[in-house]
Parts: sequence; structure tokens; C-alpha cells
Amino acid sequence: MNKKEIADIRKEFKLDSGMIKIQEIYSVYLKKDNVQIDYEPVIHSEFDFFDRMDMDKKELFLGNFKKVLTGAIDTKIFELDFQNIEEENNTQKILGTALKASDKDEIQNTLNELIKKITANYKYETDVVVTFIKAEYWLGSNHRNMEADESIDDAVQAFNFILASVNKIEIPKRTLKFDYTDKEFKANSALDSVINLNSPLEGFMFPTLNNGYSDINKILYYASKPKELNGDFIEKVLNCDFKFTAEDEKNCFGDILKSIIGEKIKPELMQDIYVNIHELAEQAEGGESPSIGIEDIKNILSNCGAQIISDIDTAFIETCGIKYDFKINNIVPEFNSKSIKITSEIANITLTPKDLNSVKQVKNSDGRRCLLIEIDEDVVIEGFILETEEF
Repeated sequence: MNKKEIADIRKEFKLDSGMIKIQEIYSVYLKKDNVQIDYEPVIHSEFDFFDRMDMDKKELFLGNFKKVLTGAIDTKIFELDFQNIEEENNTQKILGTALKASDKDEIQNTLNELIKKITANYKYETDVVVTFIKAEYWLGSNHRNMEADESIDDAVQAFNFILASVNKIEIPKRTLKFDYTDKEFKANSALDSVINLNSPLEGFMFPTLNNGYSDINKILYYASKPKELNGDFIEKVLNCDFKFTAEDEKNCFGDILKSIIGEKIKPELMQDIYVNIHELAEQAEGGESPSIGIEDIKNILSNCGAQIISDIDTAFIETCGIKYDFKINNIVPEFNSKSIKITSEIANITLTPKDLNSVKQVKNSDGRRCLLIEIDEDVVIEGFILETEEF
């Protein structure tokens, strides 16, 4: 899924949406201590039809569902491929069955298979509530500013999906509260557990949407802490391949380049590499996420006249695998903004990738290193024009 497809669905999670209809909602309370000592972990489960819920409860859940679809792609939201789909208890099959089910008991029994997988791979520090919804999203050709009935009539295709969120249970601090029934101040109870719907721990949506069509071979995964991805949830609960984050890809790509051309680089070469990658990105069709693989890297380095000091195939194999494709948006700075950071003990400077050839690191007559930046205008510091000296 691309950023626009995710955003279009996310914005419809509102009370007056005419494009999304949430049907069933199923919540399960899992107790951490019971998971660890082999007691029954499910403290409570609740199945309901979303339309029957009171407005306040609906609004709280809608905010929670939006969070699961919020964040940068490959940083907090990841499109993952299912693995080992031939296995009987594969999550793709479980979700596919639940998506088609119309009977309450069948929906609950099927989703409970996922609950069992979550409890078997429990990594949370608190009790949690896992909530599932079944919903239908209408893909209309022109649905803005329409009433609900008009939007549905205009729909060209319905996208059915399951969305799940995992939310932690919090015990509120001891406080005084006013009891309106007894007209007195009371201490709150330790039993007043709160479900934190504002900060889901993780979640997912199945299937994904690709240019208006369902893709049952992929799942959209949300992580609240991208630097601490729950690998067990991804691999053992969702049955998907572990995926690099955007930061991982950037670091991996940098390691490959250092292996191929060395630790030191001239700014002109760095600029040429970024320009070539940017041109490839511009050739991608609208809606696609542009990527580059090993052959692209070989062509780019050849076009830039880079001196190769290590085998490119070997660098790929040792770092990420020879068939790996990097998403361009993850590995290079934003081309038209000041996204390049030059750091030193004296100062930090930012500039655009296309201005890299204006920067050099040089040595003066005393052998001291200096940062030389070619400029077209006077430099202003604290309102003063910096005096120009002969170098």
C-alpha cells in the first residue's frame, strides 16, 4: 500500500463516515500473569456490532483504529509478505476465514486461533486488550462531499478488511474522585483498569490494498516502537518475514557503498550518486514506491565513474542478500530540501544534495583542516555581514 491509500482509509475512521462501515467488533482481555503460569489468559471477551455501541465508546475506538494506520511507511507501518502459507494454522488462512465468516460464533472461534498465537508469544509488560474489527471500505470514483447513501451508490468496489490493535492495560494512580451518586469524595479503586486506546502497542490490517484491489498475500503491520520491533509477533503470530526499517535500510545501503568505494568520498561523487538515484525515482509510475537493486547500483556507480575497491555482488550478499531491493525514499535524503547534514565539533550545517559539489574539506598552509563552502552571496551572522578574507 502507498501513503495515499493508507491516508484515504485512515481519514474515514470517523463517526459520520459514508465510506467505511464497521460491522463486528471483538475485544479480548489477556492477563500477563496468567500467560506466564499457564492459567487461562483470557479474562474477558466481548463481541458486539459496532452500530449498537454508544457514541462515546465508538469515538474512542475510532481514534484507536486511526492510530494503527498512522506513521511513516517502513518506519512505523510495514507491508509484510506472508510466509509458509501451506501450514494449516497460518495466519493468512485464519484471517481469510474470519473475513468470510458471517456467523458470530465462527468469527469468534476463528479469531481465537490468533489469540492463542499471541498468548504463546506474549512479549508485553502489562495486561493487554486485543481488539478486532471487520469493516467494509467503499472505493468510490468520486466520493468527496457526498452524503453516505450517495457515496455508497457511487462505489465501484468494496474492500473488506480486518483491523486489529493491541492496547496495554494501565492502572491509574491513586487519586480522589467525586462520586455523584453518593455525593462524597472517594479514593479510586485499584480495580479501575484503563485501556490505553491512545497508544496501541502494535496492530495490523488484512488484506492490504493495491491500486484498488485486495492483496491477500500481504498484511499491513503497525509498530509503536520501530527501533524495538516485536520480531516474535511478526514471525510467529503474523507468520511474515522480518523486514528492515527505513533506518535499517539507510544504514545497510551506506555499509554497502563503503564496502564498494571505501570509507572516504568526494562530495562531487556523492552528489552524482544522489542525482542518478533521484532520476530513477522520478521514472517510477505514480503511486509506486521506487526501489533500486544490485544492477541499478552497478549502473549508477559506472555512470559516476566511481573507483570500485571491492566486489559489488559480495558486498550485497554479506550485507542484505543479492536479491534485496532498497526503497529509494529510505536510503537517500530528500532531494529538494536541506536534508544533508554536515557535522563537526565546531558547527553543524545543512544543505541540499544538489549543492554537495559546493563543499570541500581542505588543508590550509598550516596543515589544519578546513571546511570550504562555495557561496554566491555574503554570509550574515547575527545581523552582521561576514568580512571576506583572502585564502
